[in-house]
Amino acid sequence: MSAKRDEDDNTGDERDRVHASVPAHESPAGPQGRPEDTFARQRPRLLGIAYGMLGSVTLAEGVVRYVRLRWQATDHALVTDPRAYLIGATTRLSISLAQSARSRRESYIGPWLPEPLDTGDDAGTGAVRPEPVEFGVLLMLERLDLAERAAYVLRDRLASPYPEIAAVLGVVETHAQHLVHSARQCLATGRGADPEGREDTAGRPHAGDDAEDYEAA
Repeated sequence: MSAKRDEDDNTGDERDRVHASVPAHESPAGPQGRPEDTFARQRPRLLGIAYGMLGSVTLAEGVVRYVRLRWQATDHALVTDPRAYLIGATTRLSISLAQSARSRRESYIGPWLPEPLDTGDDAGTGAVRPEPVEFGVLLMLERLDLAERAAYVLRDRLASPYPEIAAVLGVVETHAQHLVHSARQCLATGRGADPEGREDTAGRPHAGDDAEDYEAA
C-alpha cells in the first residue's frame, strides 16, 4: 500500500503545475482581507473547478456567480477558512448540477458534447476565464464517476492537496487518493465508468448545496 501511494505521488508530479491564475505562494486559507477581495482572489480557482466539473463555460460562470451571492450573504466571522468554504461550496454545487444534467441527458436524443473554451477574444479584455481543457479530456471526464471527476479536477487541474480534497468530498484522505488514482487510470486507458450504469459515489445532492435554488434562479 505504501509503495502504491509513493508511486501515485511520484507519477503525479506533473499535476502540481499551478496555473498562473492561481498563485502558488498562497496559503491554504488564503490571505486575509475584505470578503469581496477574498472572493476575487479565489475566483479563477472556482471557475476552474466548475468548468472542469460541468464542461460548460456558461454553467461554470453561473455557478461562480451563485457562490458569490452565497458568500455575500454569509456571516464571515463564522468562516475560519474562506478558501476552503468557497472551494467546497463550488465543488458540491457543481456535483449537484452535474448529477441533474446527467439525469436530463438520459432522455436527450442524440449525443451531448461539452462546451470547449473559446479564448480567441480574451486578449486585452481583462476577462477571467478558466484554464482551457482539451476537448477530448472533457469527453472522457464525462464518463467518470462524479466523485472521481471532482477529485481529479481538484488535484490534477488545480494542484489541491489531498487533505483539502478529502474535506470537500467528505471522505478520508486515503479514499481521496484512490479517487484520483482511479480517475487517472480511466483517462489513461480511455475507459470510464458508464454514467448510466451505476450511482455516482459523490452521492445525492444535499439541501445545503442550493442546487434547486440555483436552477430556479
